[in-house]
Amino acid sequence: MPLQSQIINVLPRRLLASLWASQETRLSVHKILAACALHPQQQQPSVTTQSFLCDELPIRYSHMLRLLSTLSPDQLQTPMIRHVAHRYLHDMCTLLHPSLRSTSDRAFNDLIRKLRQRQAASLIRMRYALVHTKNNALMEHINTVGLGIQFLTATATATAAAAAEGRVQTVKPAEIAMQAVQDARQVCASCLGRDAPTISIQEQPNLSLTFMPHVLHRMLFESTMITLRARMLQQQYEQQQHHSSNSPWKALFDRAFQRRNNSPLDSIQLDIFGGPTSIGFRLQSPAPLLPSDLKHDIPRDPLGIPSCPSVLSRTESTTLRDDLDMLEDAEWHVWSGWRAAKTMASHWGGNLDVVSMDGLGSTMYLALDRDTSLLERYPSRPAAAIASTAAPLTLAAAEDQLNAFLGAIADPSHQPAFIPARKDEIYHSVSLSAAVAAAVGHA
Repeated sequence: MPLQSQIINVLPRRLLASLWASQETRLSVHKILAACALHPQQQQPSVTTQSFLCDELPIRYSHMLRLLSTLSPDQLQTPMIRHVAHRYLHDMCTLLHPSLRSTSDRAFNDLIRKLRQRQAASLIRMRYALVHTKNNALMEHINTVGLGIQFLTATATATAAAAAEGRVQTVKPAEIAMQAVQDARQVCASCLGRDAPTISIQEQPNLSLTFMPHVLHRMLFESTMITLRARMLQQQYEQQQHHSSNSPWKALFDRAFQRRNNSPLDSIQLDIFGGPTSIGFRLQSPAPLLPSDLKHDIPRDPLGIPSCPSVLSRTESTTLRDDLDMLEDAEWHVWSGWRAAKTMASHWGGNLDVVSMDGLGSTMYLALDRDTSLLERYPSRPAAAIASTAAPLTLAAAEDQLNAFLGAIADPSHQPAFIPARKDEIYHSVSLSAAVAAAVGHA
């Protein structure tokens, strides 16, 4: 029997159902700041303790499975979705192992780092599998829950490793913006083979913000990337139109018209401003953005070529392989694109939006709230199949949904991978330690 089927059978069904129905514990920037500001002699904060992570991560993983359970039976039987579902079950099995709570800090942090990388690979696989379903709400929920998992695991490893880029700290928005613009121009120039347009930055002096510098950088980087790409494609089109005309009078008229109308609106400009409650960024460009750049999509480079082929080539229906080079690559590419930047902005109470129109160009707005006590955004009920009520999910309903889901992702070429619920619940007598040992022994 394949590894995935063994994992489904050995995990106590009632434990999985309780995770399926449990509520998440939401973080805030303030909680992450408290964890990152911890001194070695102080007690470890609750959001980074091994016990909290071993309790919280399985809940969020089960919510990912809850989202996948809303797919059709045919979609659940695709190799990529089955691989992702079994990966989450395998990692839940690892986190629920009793000995993990007493392992060394170094070993635990190494495991959390690998879990974060596996999570990134799973998100990429789901994007490839679901990008053509046109279910924007489902993709948005997957990105939101996935980003919350990434923040939670990154906080734990950043605190342990004292990584400055992963810490919440007081940052200068203008400095982050300048670095993001520089990095985006370099990437566009190297991929498209010509110099990227310059971007003028106007800043309000003495602005500061308590935030994660790498998250702010990534939002501005992705926003600048699509703006530069659209402007460079527009310039290329204008040059082709100019060279396609053989009339010398047309060339003279075009040059005179361009000189007469050379204004700041002909270039890309980034304005940074702030007030008592928020920090704002406005990115203006004379080129309209491509509609495809603003939709949910798979990871792509500036040329539009799909990236992360190594993740897909290692997606198998019977094995769960981990290759460090593939995982590290996935952790960067999973948050590429404007939609990922929009999810990052809204996760902590901010907003990223754009107005784009042919002939008028585009204006992108990013607003970040200064209130660090705002809780992270999280789908109130991440399952479209459940009635839209505020009532909590009961354990009985969770068991029914879980059993239906496990049956849907079972390998059809073998015996049914899940055991129907029985009143005597004999199958719960299998100890979790033995179950995990059996599963890990075949990994």
